[in-house]
Amino acid sequence: MIILVNEETQSQAEITVMAFRKSPGSLVIGSATAGANGNLSLIPLPGGIITGITGIGIYNPDGSDTQRIGIVPDIEIKPTIKGIKEERMNCWIRLYLL
Repeated sequence: MIILVNEETQSQAEITVMAFRKSPGSLVIGSATAGANGNLSLIPLPGGIITGITGIGIYNPDGSDTQRIGIVPDIEIKPTIKGIKEERMNCWIRLYLL
C-alpha cells in the first residue's frame, strides 16, 4: 500500500496514516505532515483574528511523539520551484520511477 502525504495532511488524516502504515508492505511517500493531530480548538482574538491549537497528544506505535513533528515519510519527496513553474508533478514522476 502506498500512502501519499504532505504538509497539509493533518489531524484525523495523520491518525489514519499511522494505522495504514502498520499494514505489511505499506510505504509512506511525500513530505512531513502538519503535526496537528488531535482536537482543534479555535480561539477568536481581537481584530477578527482566529487562531487554533490542538490539545490531544497522539503518538506513533513505537511511542514517539507526532505533535508538532508530524508523520515523517519513508521516502521524502518535495516539489521543486522548477517543477512548479513547468507545471510538472515531480512527486508523481518520482513515484512512477520507484
